[in-house]
Amino acid sequence: MKQFNILVILFFAFYISSCSKEESQPTGVGDVLIVTKKSGTNTVYGLSFYAYTFSSFQSVKAVNTTVPDKIYTLKSNQDYKTNFLYETPDAEFTASKPTAATYNFSAVFENGATHEFQDILSDKALSLPVIEKCEYNATKRLLEVSWATLTDADSYAINILDGSTVVFGSAELPNTVKAYSISANGGGWLSGFTPKRKNLSG
Repeated sequence: MKQFNILVILFFAFYISSCSKEESQPTGVGDVLIVTKKSGTNTVYGLSFYAYTFSSFQSVKAVNTTVPDKIYTLKSNQDYKTNFLYETPDAEFTASKPTAATYNFSAVFENGATHEFQDILSDKALSLPVIEKCEYNATKRLLEVSWATLTDADSYAINILDGSTVVFGSAELPNTVKAYSISANGGGWLSGFTPKRKNLSG
């Protein structure tokens, strides 16, 4: 019994020490995606960068290892310090699909710690989903959206923009989902943004 007590105390001390070390050395992970859009009748491409942490970011930058002079500066996603992003501005989308590349992320955390991490971008881009329905249901007071499934899609998400600002973001939806309803009083809206019927009816 005495040996058991000693074992528990030693294990507990090791666990506390391990946790303290992890808390003083925050880490992050990055993700780079090819974004496909329609511009008139043309299909154009851009990039989206995401960085995630269980700590709090102060700043995050990313570079293509083959084009190190081009720096992408990520910003807080809706004021969340755990999630930073960069999205290619509409004016910078091009008809040329981005090539496969390795991207290095450099993060500075609010406690002053730093961490570098990588993501490898493939040249694979999903086709544009076909929106089959996007209508406001006045009876139910819901914006109803449905789409044709994409064979290679792992999941879906719905964003609503007001100009260039994302004012609504759905949770990640399984690839078996083909329809989604949005309520003006539901979650997902940008803090401080009040949706009106003209916003929901398109």
